Amino acid sequence: MAAAKSPRKDRRILSLASEVSDARDRKVPGLLLELKDILSSAPAGSADGKRIRREIWDYSVLQVLVLVLRQDFSLVQGQWQTAASLTTILSQVCSGMDLPLEERKLFQQKYVPEAVENMFLVSRRIQAHYFEGSVRPLSKKEKEDLLQSFALVMEAMIYLVSGHSSLTLKVIQSPWLLQLLISDDPNTVSCVMEFIPKIVRINRSVFKEVDGKVIFSIMDELIYKLSVNNNVEIGAAATKCVLRMCDYHKPMVEVLCTRYKGLRPLLGKWTGKGFAREIKDLFLLLEAGNAQKADMERFHSAAVKLQASWKGFLVRKRLGKADAAFAKFQKAYRNNREITRRKQEMVKEQNELQQRLKQNRKRIMREFHEKKLSTIQILPASQVDAYLQNEEKHAAVQIQRTWRGHRVRKQMDSKKKFVLETRAAMKIQRAFRKWLEKLKARQEELPKQLLPPGLTDERRLELQQQIQEWREHNPARYIIRDQLEGIHQKGADMLSRYYMGLQKSRKSDQHREALLARLETDSELLMRNCSQLQQVTEKDVEMYSSFSLPVATKAKANHRHEMDRLTQPWWKKLGDEFHEPVFEEEEKLQF
Repeated sequence: MAAAKSPRKDRRILSLASEVSDARDRKVPGLLLELKDILSSAPAGSADGKRIRREIWDYSVLQVLVLVLRQDFSLVQGQWQTAASLTTILSQVCSGMDLPLEERKLFQQKYVPEAVENMFLVSRRIQAHYFEGSVRPLSKKEKEDLLQSFALVMEAMIYLVSGHSSLTLKVIQSPWLLQLLISDDPNTVSCVMEFIPKIVRINRSVFKEVDGKVIFSIMDELIYKLSVNNNVEIGAAATKCVLRMCDYHKPMVEVLCTRYKGLRPLLGKWTGKGFAREIKDLFLLLEAGNAQKADMERFHSAAVKLQASWKGFLVRKRLGKADAAFAKFQKAYRNNREITRRKQEMVKEQNELQQRLKQNRKRIMREFHEKKLSTIQILPASQVDAYLQNEEKHAAVQIQRTWRGHRVRKQMDSKKKFVLETRAAMKIQRAFRKWLEKLKARQEELPKQLLPPGLTDERRLELQQQIQEWREHNPARYIIRDQLEGIHQKGADMLSRYYMGLQKSRKSDQHREALLARLETDSELLMRNCSQLQQVTEKDVEMYSSFSLPVATKAKANHRHEMDRLTQPWWKKLGDEFHEPVFEEEEKLQF
């Protein structure tokens, strides 16, 4: 087949095709393993992936790959692991192939079915070598490698069929599938039983096209494995396979109930073997008799499980709430009991404290009376009456003082209220007086700070005389009162606007006058008190230095200009004396 023209070719595929064409038959599988790295360099659906697969087809590498699977890999390096890797590569190449219409028909009608047949052939040979382990002893490592290779071939076939769903019918009707299933090896047979539901799931309507004899053959073998074999792994795989076939093909349920009537008692030996759920589902199918009843039974069982789960959830929720309520009640009860105990302890402590205070008070009184009696005993009889009178007077003073203090403390609340009211009234009166003063100040004719500067009495009289003369020469032309009031209001508004902006302008004028006065004072001090350049000290430099950046910049510019002028020749200085007054005026304007 001639290679199609393409804007670019993969040198790896070209070199591989040339090596394969020149190599011997036993070395070809090892060379074809290089396709794995080439395929992994680009995803299957990408443009590079499609290009790589198209070049594999154009250089006839795919045809060689299909044919290589027919040879005996026991003589090839890597043996059946190499074969399993080649089947994986073949499934990847066939799944992403994008060809023109004519080539696509050839590819789908000839090479893809042939690839499936060759994969079955490889899996059958691997199964045969694995089964020969019972006749010819194999090491544990060899058995594991063979079993792994067999599983890889099954997965590669599933991957290939998933990309070409039309192959499902060919796979189910293939005699190789039944041969793989008939084997007595439990490990490989379990892989085949897992393989069948995965293939059927790709195209669930395949059983409608398959011949009934093929379906019965597969089902007979599954039921045989389930009834005769005692291996738990095979029993579980067979049960799951039967259930999946019944799910995908509903008429199979009736066939299962009518064709295999003695299956139900045989399932009893699998109870308690680890797949009780699948056995239970199979029992339900056998008891139902048809797919509709089986679905109803399954729906009923699912509904019962859902209701049981929901009811269990509600009960657990209620129990959780009850536990929380009981815990809350117990906590509240313990807290109340602890609060009651603390109150009792506090009452007990207060009673004990009062009791101790009473005892202490009694003891003090007793000691006081004993001291008083001892004092009376010491005194002469003539001074006892005077001492008692003095004690009575002292007691009366103490009682009066205690009573007055109690009465004053009792009257403190009303006095505090009176003091607060008095202070509040004082604050209100103070604020009201300030407001009256501000109002009175506003109502004055003109604030003193807004009066024009330099307005004396003589100047005021002169201005009033000028205004009077202007009024005599220019009498009012308006006679109506409304017009006069409007003119008066307009003049008042203009005067108020003038006075509103007058204060700011006065402040700016004062600031400007102060700056001018300061500049004049500083310039006079500089002219009078500055020392000569030969006598300048660091103190003079610090005194005449300025920390203002604009002033420093201006001084530096003036100094640079003066130094440049001093270094100039005499003929360039001619006429500078006429420009110095202008320069000084500009400096004054800038300041």
